[in-house]
Amino acid sequence: MAVTIAMRGYRAVLGALIVASSALVFTAAGWAGLESLRGQRNLAQLEELSGQLLQRAELAIDYAVITLGDYTAPSNDLCNIEALRTLRQQTFVRGAIKDIAVLAPDGQLMCSTAPAQFDLLTSGSARLAEYESRNTSIVLQPSHTEGSGLFRVLWRIGETHSIAATLNIDMLMFDIFPAQLRDEALAEIRIGPGDVVARFGDEASTAPSQTARAFSAASDRYPVSVALATSQTSFRNWNPWPLGPVLAIGAIAGALIGLLVAQTVMRPPSPVEALRSAIRRGELVPYYQPVFDLVTLRIVGCEVLVRWRRRDGELVFPDRFIPIAEASGLIVPMTERLVEQALSEMAPLLVEHPEFKIAFNIDPSHLVQPGFLDTLDQIVAQAGSPNSRIVLELTERNAFPDMKQAVAVTSEARKRGYRISLDDTGAGHNGLGHIQDLKPDVIKIDKKFIDVAGTVEAADAIIEVLVNLGQRMGAVVVAEGIETEDQRATLSRAGVAHGQGYLISRPVPLATFRALINDLERLAKPAKNDPQMA
Repeated sequence: MAVTIAMRGYRAVLGALIVASSALVFTAAGWAGLESLRGQRNLAQLEELSGQLLQRAELAIDYAVITLGDYTAPSNDLCNIEALRTLRQQTFVRGAIKDIAVLAPDGQLMCSTAPAQFDLLTSGSARLAEYESRNTSIVLQPSHTEGSGLFRVLWRIGETHSIAATLNIDMLMFDIFPAQLRDEALAEIRIGPGDVVARFGDEASTAPSQTARAFSAASDRYPVSVALATSQTSFRNWNPWPLGPVLAIGAIAGALIGLLVAQTVMRPPSPVEALRSAIRRGELVPYYQPVFDLVTLRIVGCEVLVRWRRRDGELVFPDRFIPIAEASGLIVPMTERLVEQALSEMAPLLVEHPEFKIAFNIDPSHLVQPGFLDTLDQIVAQAGSPNSRIVLELTERNAFPDMKQAVAVTSEARKRGYRISLDDTGAGHNGLGHIQDLKPDVIKIDKKFIDVAGTVEAADAIIEVLVNLGQRMGAVVVAEGIETEDQRATLSRAGVAHGQGYLISRPVPLATFRALINDLERLAKPAKNDPQMA
């Protein structure tokens, strides 16, 4: 009872720990997952922003090209007063265009709507760098002053002149960043490989020491590209999830999942799984029931039976797990493990008693499995026991799935030195026909006949038939379930050679079995005729 209460307490504590741990783990994992999603969302938005900024720069250049297109037709006097007035009106309408100028083939200014803007771009006599667009007639010229926001769109008109628009694109950038990123972010518009014509933001915040996140986009029509960068800190703090609700949802979800896990973990294993685990952990142990001479009471052998000794000390009897083992196929590994352990334990006793026989119950389905005898040979050889000391006791709980194969296996087993015993003869599946087919070396009379021996004529007749049959076949007859001295005496007079039952001992562990042998040897009667067991 104390063990059961302790186990229940242990399971309750374990269940609570599982629920709490699951809530914590799920909350942490959920938060990490949401943070990962937030990071992916932020990356997508910044990539989208870089695309928007590039689109703005391309659109400004497109406006300039459209404006210049209105003045590309041949003219004898592009710099007359009316033409310049019209150009000034266009620069006023197109906000990003600050000047439109007509240039000679050598790049010298012929006329301009705003000469001051023209001079501001050039800032000296050095020629501006030129980068051709996909349409090679359109050329972009960055300002000598990096980040001024100024650059020129130049359209070459044959060999007579070029017409150029000076753009100021600072205004395109001030609102490109969300408010949360503006203090620690940087945006640049570049002409050609790396001439920065416009810049917005804080360069220091995206220095390598800040582990900046960078994004870029380039036009496929113009030699223009954009770059965005934000510090890791700013990126990490952007678009935060509401902490409280997220953690609460994660904890609740984790607790629910923990409850499901706890129910699964705490649910007792299925009988088959429990038995499989018991076999693996060595909880199935051999018990030994003596087989004794009915005249002298001297122990001549034993039947190995199995008990399940659980880790909490509970002893489980075979009627609770043998049917499960037979139905699930676990009877095979269980029997093999039992034979191995019993032979290892019994090795010294077999040396001390050269005629001693040890019997193992073999299920019919196990007997006819391919390789049964080869596996048995390996186990017996490893234990150092002669095959002749081993009795294969064929149980009656199940019918033989293939009697022809069973006959072949038992015949081969006998050739290898093993003895064959037919358990519970006269009851269940083991009838007289099996004696004829299997030709056993040992015939065991079922307990139901022993219980009424000497009092029911039909039972006495069956016992007499089996004794006579055993004598004619050269088989030893063993009476099962002898509980009283009267039964022993009656069976001995009937010619039964050996017996087993509670009169001498119930199945016991090895230490008790050895002590019992010693006690009975001191009390044994002189033997007139002592046939050997099997």
